[in-house]
Amino acid sequence: MKLGKKLLMPFRRKIKTEAEYNDGLKILEALMEKGDSLTEDEADYMELLGVLLEDYERAANPSIATFDKVEVTPVDAIRWAMDRHGLKQKELCPYIGSEQLVSAVMNGARSLSKAMIVRLHEGLGIPYEDLMPKAVTYRKVAMF
Repeated sequence: MKLGKKLLMPFRRKIKTEAEYNDGLKILEALMEKGDSLTEDEADYMELLGVLLEDYERAANPSIATFDKVEVTPVDAIRWAMDRHGLKQKELCPYIGSEQLVSAVMNGARSLSKAMIVRLHEGLGIPYEDLMPKAVTYRKVAMF
């Protein structure tokens, strides 16, 4: 697909129809094929088009979970890293401790210590915020 004409008429609003969405995908694909030879304007346009396409996908398919709406538990983060690195549960021992301790953490019977969090972050690249338990916040309520 030639980019010239299509880029002269960029999307200036939200994508509202499936036809616009499909046209946007074609343009995005053509931009991606250019790779490192993108101009600065094309790179900016590609980023904007990606946002518009993602917004359309979320609106068209509200049942699809997105990362910014999903609460990640420490065990979820560890399981994701295990899958990414092709590890079995017993191979977490260098990061967590004995097999019994690994089992207790993965079953939710034991929480991660600070040392475990640091080792998991440094060894497997799991973000700190995904390994820390979520804080419970309380707010004062006026009593009448």
